[in-house]
Amino acid sequence: MLNRTLWLLAVVMVLVSAVTVSAAELESPSFTIKVQANGDVRVTPDMAQLWIGVQTDADTASEALAQNNEVVAKLTEIFLKYTRPEVVKTSEFNLYRRERWDSVEQRSLPDGFTIRHVFEVAVFELEKVAPLIDEITAAGANIIYGLQYGVQDSSAARAQAYAHAVKNAQEQARALAEAAGGSTPILESLEETYYYGPMYAAEGGSGVSEHATALMPGQLKISVAIEATFRSQLTVTE
Repeated sequence: MLNRTLWLLAVVMVLVSAVTVSAAELESPSFTIKVQANGDVRVTPDMAQLWIGVQTDADTASEALAQNNEVVAKLTEIFLKYTRPEVVKTSEFNLYRRERWDSVEQRSLPDGFTIRHVFEVAVFELEKVAPLIDEITAAGANIIYGLQYGVQDSSAARAQAYAHAVKNAQEQARALAEAAGGSTPILESLEETYYYGPMYAAEGGSGVSEHATALMPGQLKISVAIEATFRSQLTVTE
């Protein structure tokens, strides 16, 4: 009786093993799909960034500094009329001695001192940019450059750009899977490879605001790029 039981158990094990092998053989092979996709979102600028300062030249360092401080005092007072104090920062302060080439003595000679004091300024009411430039110019600012537009908070737009990029990646993966005779692809991994947020950058486009001024740029663009990996199974045909 014991031998018969052992024999039946062995037969069952062999049958189970055969079924397992058969199932493995029938399973469809899978393959990986890797795609790169981009997502873009246009946003309306709500801030401007520019660099404003003054350069003074004098025979002595003390004279140059006194003249510079006089103009800077006027500029800082004007800045506070147009923006918040925490977004006005010194970006450059240089004091250096100038030299000139003396052709008679064939050497460089001292030629006074120069001071450059430049501020980085952010403005959050765009219609005030032009009046600010007019006023600081009248106050003696002789360094004005780098006017750029941006957004204060790009998080919501960035999330939309991600959504667009993922959708584009899924569409690419589905097209590739279908072309290869595979099933609907399943996302396995996702990685951001590039992000561009226009904190201080603008590109041309249509009008963007009811408060548009001559200095208003077109809409700004936030862009992301992702790399996505999908898995698909080949469709088994009888």
